[in-house]
Amino acid sequence: MAQRQQLLGMIEAALMAVLAFVFALIPLDVGNIFEIELGMIPIMIFAFRRGPKLGILAGFLWGILKLVSGDIVVLSFLQVFVEYVFAFAVTGLAGFGAQTIQQKLAQKESLYGTIAWSVALAVFVKYFIHFIAGVVYWSSYAPDGMNIYWYSFLVNGSSALATFIVDGLIVALICRAAPHLLRVKE
Repeated sequence: MAQRQQLLGMIEAALMAVLAFVFALIPLDVGNIFEIELGMIPIMIFAFRRGPKLGILAGFLWGILKLVSGDIVVLSFLQVFVEYVFAFAVTGLAGFGAQTIQQKLAQKESLYGTIAWSVALAVFVKYFIHFIAGVVYWSSYAPDGMNIYWYSFLVNGSSALATFIVDGLIVALICRAAPHLLRVKE
């Protein structure tokens, strides 16, 4: 039975990666100011359901799909790995709230606090990685005379905040409307 659950979890991870890829195609860029990453939503909900290991796998697969789609900017091999594989994989860190969410579901307690910190963890770690990449790889795009750390912080910090607010609200609404999505059927 454990092997069956593991296989089902990996299949779900692949399906959530595809769903994340599709969600990420919805354009929510506000000029060059910030973007809202909707692709994180299915990965985080899946991570609430299956935990951080499979959540990270789903995020990793989402990053691989992004790579093979060709819709990326390549500056170097390491930059591609950092921004499209590693940063996407950490979305699954939301799964560190999975055990608490499962307990609160069973006891019919409010999930919102756990959802908030879990979404915050995933979003801010992902965008911290993008911040570092912004300093290391994208500094030449900063306006003349602007500090590269400040530039990367403004671009990635605004994206992180917008993504946290929008994705957090959508994830909370989905979890409230369909809590069965968070449960694994044995």
